[in-house]
Amino acid sequence: MKIYLSPSDQTGNLYAYGGTNEAAQCRRFADAAQRALERCGFEVKNNQTFDMYARVAESNRWNSDLHVCIHTNAFDGTVSGTRMFAFNTTGSGYKAAQAIFRRLAPITPGSSENLTARPGLYEIKVSNAPCVYIEVDFHDNVEAAKWLISHPTEIGEAICQGICDHFGVAYAAPGGAEDAALRWAREKGLLDGLDENGAVTGAQLMRVLYRLHGNA
Repeated sequence: MKIYLSPSDQTGNLYAYGGTNEAAQCRRFADAAQRALERCGFEVKNNQTFDMYARVAESNRWNSDLHVCIHTNAFDGTVSGTRMFAFNTTGSGYKAAQAIFRRLAPITPGSSENLTARPGLYEIKVSNAPCVYIEVDFHDNVEAAKWLISHPTEIGEAICQGICDHFGVAYAAPGGAEDAALRWAREKGLLDGLDENGAVTGAQLMRVLYRLHGNA
């Protein structure tokens, strides 16, 4: 399954706490989600450079199975809670949003929460893949901003759990057997010069086996 992550690029949307902004924090959430999703066996693109128009084009070329926008929200400084949007309330995007909402909304600090159709949003409208548009919480609320800044891993893991639920994939918690195997391989130098997240070629596998037999 191919998951395309599109975190906010809105550096001008300032947080009410911490001297940071929406883009900086949403990139942290996307990085955490990417780590979790790859640990669970998904292919992931996490584009933090292009604008939304180029991201949608890239997502469409890649034939993503799910396009996920990651944002934080703002209103009047008092509202807090998770909001999510999809193209309509009957399609795959809405079902994926429901799955992510069930995991993410309970851990965010606010209670003003909903999941609605917003077909006019560009990434929702133009992406070929079902699209989930996440507003994690409100960054103009001081307490919510503090929570957002201090919980990037939890946010990323919740997004991953929801995606796993939607696709019927077993969620692999951090620190599980796969992580232990990677730590062991790193300690032994078996992954030196290899891309841990890339596809393994026959030549790379032979190099690992060569090292396992005590060769330099």
